[in-house]
Formats: sequence, C-alpha cells, structure tokens
Amino acid sequence: MMKKTRFWILLLTAALGASAALAATITVLVQSTAVRKRPQFFAPAAMIAKLGDTFDATGPDNGWYKTGRGYIHQSAVSSKKIKLSAGSTVAGGGGATAEEVTLAGKGFNSQVEKSYSAQNASANFAAVNVMERRSVPEVAVLEFLRKGGLLPREDAQ
Repeated sequence: MMKKTRFWILLLTAALGASAALAATITVLVQSTAVRKRPQFFAPAAMIAKLGDTFDATGPDNGWYKTGRGYIHQSAVSSKKIKLSAGSTVAGGGGATAEEVTLAGKGFNSQVEKSYSAQNASANFAAVNVMERRSVPEVAVLEFLRKGGLLPREDAQ
C-alpha cells in the first residue's frame, strides 16, 4: 500500500512539474496581433493584443501559445523577459524601436534591407512599400475564405 501511495505522489509531482515547465509568461512584440479562438491563423479573434501586453501561457504547441483568452502565434511574442520603456523603445536591448523589434521578429529589419539593396542594385522596394501600407479588414478576409469554401460557416463570424 505504501509503494502505491508513493508511486501516485511521484506521478502527480512529475505531472505538475511538467505542466509548470511548459507554462511561460509571453510578451507581445508586434504593434498588435489577434488572440485567436483556435490555434489557426484565420480562426475568429477573441481579442486584440498590443505591443508589450503579457500573458501567462503554455506552449508553444505547433507554433501557438495557449493563453486564458485564446491562442497567440509564437511569431508575435517572446517568452524571454522583456521590459518595455516609456515611448517607443525596448529597454535592456540596446534601445531598439518598437518597429525594429517587430521587423526583427519577422526576420527582416532595416539593416537586412540595406544589405540586400547593396548586393542587388536593381531591387526596387517601391512595390513592397505600397503593399506594406495596404490593410484588409479581418472580416473581409474571413468572408473571402468562407465564400471560397476554405472555412466552415461558423468561422466567418
């Protein structure tokens, strides 16, 4: 009987330790991002998270952190301790602007663009700049996907 009790205590301790190891505080590193109802890019948004918002989360699992409010993609957050200062710079990281942190999180920043431009003199970023300024409302994207049969009807809310 004592061995069974000890076994269950060890098993429970291991399970709690494993779930605690997966838990993290994540910080949003982009200007804004959707916290989704499901771990899918085109799932309905439960809320919008802003730069510097923090969440207790588990994961990531297949690229998604699970929070108490929904799912947030790992490309928009960091599980490393981040301290945002007043204004638009990130403290403790050499004074990068919020925009630079956003670009770096996506794997592209002004230094990369300058380096690429220097090596590819014929590269014209005008079209890229125009596309970056375009914005399509989420409701329009969801309607497009629903009409195209890419989402079940209930997802187009």
